[in-house]
Amino acid sequence: MLVYKFYPPEYALQSLLKLRFKVSPIDELNDPFEYLSLDMGDKSVRAWAKEFRNQVSINNGIISFSKSWREPLMWAHYAKSHTGIALGFEVPDRLLTHINYITDRIIPPLDVDTNKESMSKLVDLLFKSKHKNWEYEEEVRLVRTLQNCDEEDGLYFAKWNHVTMLKEVVLGDRYLSKDDTGIQSILEDSGVMFITARPEFKGFKMTPQKDQKLHKRL
Repeated sequence: MLVYKFYPPEYALQSLLKLRFKVSPIDELNDPFEYLSLDMGDKSVRAWAKEFRNQVSINNGIISFSKSWREPLMWAHYAKSHTGIALGFEVPDRLLTHINYITDRIIPPLDVDTNKESMSKLVDLLFKSKHKNWEYEEEVRLVRTLQNCDEEDGLYFAKWNHVTMLKEVVLGDRYLSKDDTGIQSILEDSGVMFITARPEFKGFKMTPQKDQKLHKRL
């Protein structure tokens, strides 16, 4: 499945040069409701949910992708107001967690404490559920153990490999060419496609720039 990782321009170039993803620890994700989608009006449920999140957060990190690069809000929020880059990777679907977007908090089944299948289904829901307000992200994610990542200045990184293959580089509508490393030619020679994004003329999505004279370069 082709999925996209959005970066501000300086971090995109670092990712391309070092061939790596940034991995976000679960307790540092930008949604405070991550893994806490339960209806927690009951104190006992609240205590269980917080302990569940604490346990999940130990040594686990997330690499978040989007199914599309065409959503302008993604460029605005994650690619420094369209000045950044979206990197497209081919990742086996079996490795990806697809996020479900929900309107209401999840109510635990009545038999969750006594039925292992009910508990398993609830945990699966919690892993995959986010509020509907995040739906524009069209998120899919990889879970990585932090102990298998490279740590640098308190940040975690995972190398690209044969199951996370770079296929596309999408340059934002406001991206300013700045790279003198020659990396674009190297990537093009290896089959990576370069795309320049621009706003649609009739809709409200981003679309490929067809005019060759307006194509950007790294």
